[in-house]
Amino acid sequence: MYRLSIFVLQFLILIIALTFIFTNPFIVSLDIGNLKYSFSSNLFAVVFISFLFLLYLVFYLFFQSRLSLGKYFLKNKYNKIEKGYLHFVDAMIAVANKDNKTALKSHKKMVSYLKDDPSLSLLLKSEVLKIEKKFPELNNVYEDMIKSKKTETLGYRGLMEQNLRNQDYHHAFLYGEKLFSLNPNIEKLYDTLISIAAKTKNWNQIILLSDKAFSNKIISKNDLNENKSLGFYEIAKIKYDSDIKDSLKNIMKAVDLKKNFPPFVKLHLEIIAGLNDKRKLKKLIKKYWSLNPSSLLRSIIIKILNDNDLTEIKFINEIINNNNSEEESKKLLIYFAIKNSNWDIARNNISGMIGANPSKEICYFMSDIELGENNDKQKSDAWIMRAENASIEKTWICKITNQAQDEWSTLSNSGNYNSLVWTSHKMLRQNNN
Repeated sequence: MYRLSIFVLQFLILIIALTFIFTNPFIVSLDIGNLKYSFSSNLFAVVFISFLFLLYLVFYLFFQSRLSLGKYFLKNKYNKIEKGYLHFVDAMIAVANKDNKTALKSHKKMVSYLKDDPSLSLLLKSEVLKIEKKFPELNNVYEDMIKSKKTETLGYRGLMEQNLRNQDYHHAFLYGEKLFSLNPNIEKLYDTLISIAAKTKNWNQIILLSDKAFSNKIISKNDLNENKSLGFYEIAKIKYDSDIKDSLKNIMKAVDLKKNFPPFVKLHLEIIAGLNDKRKLKKLIKKYWSLNPSSLLRSIIIKILNDNDLTEIKFINEIINNNNSEEESKKLLIYFAIKNSNWDIARNNISGMIGANPSKEICYFMSDIELGENNDKQKSDAWIMRAENASIEKTWICKITNQAQDEWSTLSNSGNYNSLVWTSHKMLRQNNN
């Protein structure tokens, strides 16, 4: 409305001016060199208005033709793009069907229509080369991809996967880390990087990556604590021989993040023993047993006690003081009662644990008692035979490969990160089914 008002006002001013000129004519004189030209103001007005109209007409025709030409070129451009995308779709369908011949034909046609956008060409070429298993050429395509903002994430991912295929974990991690900085939300990228870092024993990177993943809401608080604790545990192991005090700091961080995890407890106790602090060692043994008595912790504590000459029955009773009625506490006491030839304590505590189907461990305890107390080899051998038919004992088993191992480790013997569970083969098979 405002612009219309301005236009009307300007038009009225022009009409008034022209009316005034035509109703009040005057002579206009021009001196050009030695010549003098005189003409009426009305003629000057007509010529001037005609010139403006002609100028308007020229500009109008110019811009109209330019607009039409622009529309033509734009339409032509979009037609080419549309055809290029159609050939791209045809090529991708051919790739999915592993029809390499059709894929290559469609790729060439697509390139002729989409010369200004090489990103789709690179994507398609990478898919064709994957099928043909031309990995050196594929590597070059990925290198070209990382030069463009549009395709750099695809390029880094492809290079990471290529190096993983070649088991070059160092370069795989470098490309994966770059990819993580560009887009940390790519599916399974964090898990892949954690696995690579573990294989290359880059424990500090596991801690840093976990913090970044948590800040980007990729992992939960529990996963953060789990992975960081494993990183601190492995650093503590490395530092044990060179800087035992720094080793202690790291294992305490690990234990704080994943409380009462027996392998962490084991290393913590070994470090304290290495510092020759028996008072602290005794205190920690009692603390850990009070918090979480278990068969796994029992085997760890038995070794620590034997290695540090802490096998007196009096101290064993101090350890189990808060939970002496529990089965694991009784087994701990039975073990050291047998070791110290205290047969009354051994028999009194094992009597209610035999039952109709005693475990393998109970059978071995009874074998030791019969042989040690009564020197009855026949009964001892009978208990050993019974142990062979007893229930399967738990061990560390990789939940991915179902492979068993005696000692827990961050990387299983089959090379899988944090995959070990404390169970039996039978139970694991049931869970998998």
